[in-house]
Amino acid sequence: MVNSRYNHALSYLSKFNGRTMNRKNGFHHQIMRDLLELFSIHLSEFQFIQITGSCGKGSTAHFISAILTQHSYPHGLFTGPHLTHYEERFSHNGKRIDREDFITLVEVVENKLSNYEFEQYVAHMHIMIVIALLYFKQQGLQLIVFENGVGGKTDPSNVIDPLIAVFTEITMDHSHLLGATIEDIIIDKSCIIKESTQYAICGMNNVQARNYLLKLEALDETKFHFINRDYGFIMKQSDKNGSIFYYKGNYFLIEKQQLQMLGTHQIQNASNALAVSEALIEMGYSFDKEKIMHALRHVQSSCRMELLEIEGQQFLFDGAHNSLELKTLKENIDSLNMPISIVIMSISSNKEISTMLRSIEIPNAIYVFTPHPFLERNSSSEDIHHMLRSIGKTNYIFLDNIADVFDYVFHQTQRTGIVLVTGSLYLVGYVKDYFIEHTT
Repeated sequence: MVNSRYNHALSYLSKFNGRTMNRKNGFHHQIMRDLLELFSIHLSEFQFIQITGSCGKGSTAHFISAILTQHSYPHGLFTGPHLTHYEERFSHNGKRIDREDFITLVEVVENKLSNYEFEQYVAHMHIMIVIALLYFKQQGLQLIVFENGVGGKTDPSNVIDPLIAVFTEITMDHSHLLGATIEDIIIDKSCIIKESTQYAICGMNNVQARNYLLKLEALDETKFHFINRDYGFIMKQSDKNGSIFYYKGNYFLIEKQQLQMLGTHQIQNASNALAVSEALIEMGYSFDKEKIMHALRHVQSSCRMELLEIEGQQFLFDGAHNSLELKTLKENIDSLNMPISIVIMSISSNKEISTMLRSIEIPNAIYVFTPHPFLERNSSSEDIHHMLRSIGKTNYIFLDNIADVFDYVFHQTQRTGIVLVTGSLYLVGYVKDYFIEHTT
């Protein structure tokens, strides 16, 4: 019975995936407000730590949640996208939503929306936010760690008034929605700062984004904390076992902080989470340095530079989905001397294909392109082929489905080097799940 209800819930949610959100004149925000009223969700009952940016939002959210969990502070965590199961998006106190609770909430949403006159304008992110807030309300939670979807003003979640606004690294991404320049993008994302926002944690190195937020700081009563000005880190070590870094902020001087998560970029994300903890201290929270160090040391996040062996073949799973994330991934691969032999990718539509491909240029590796798990998000093979030819790449193949990719990796090639799976978090989770299932 549960399986049939679960399948129905997934089928219901899938119908929202192909919808294009109507953002004209803030219509997507009006829909969000309607839904909050329809489901009797009062935002004033929550306190939000809202996270936006181009890269590192999910990891930063998980670092913050781990610190709160280690100190037994009740809180909700909303992230996205999920890898293989919707339940991954909704957690409280470090524990993922129960499947039965998830099914019941989807059923509540389906029943109420059936009588909503503008149901055809409700998009996927609207539904995710409603499920999250219904769940957190059900659990009696006040403090919410909330990862934005696309942008700030562009996202339905811009109806939220966060106590703490967090900005991770900024790059060109979703230009069709956010604008053609970094300033356009940070203008959109900075809209999460409201009059009630007490702190803005500015955790990016991008100069243009920083300069714009510095201008806001001069005009706004919100307290701005900038990485490499008000807090910062020094990397001491990074290898296949993780990283070690020093952190210095307003309250903490942490020596030899260890991370299990691979990649130097995770040090930046963890430092931003520490800056959030320091802002919370100024709001009355109490944190113990040893507990913080323990929390950060044990954070693991699937498919973020995850090195895994399957049937004697080493894989590196990383959901890098824009040019900066791919460039960072490539830098980490080089610094860790990882011998990549095959790169499995899909590229979503509305992405800068040529820039992405140049960012993950690995000499002598074979590139395998396969359709995105959500077909409506696919870049066409013709577009990818054109871009590959324009940059002079010849060592690539197109495979039509995941079964063919599996056969190619495990049966048609020698098991040498590391197979990198990247380009889309959805693809990475899908491939990892499929490969494990079909080799055990």
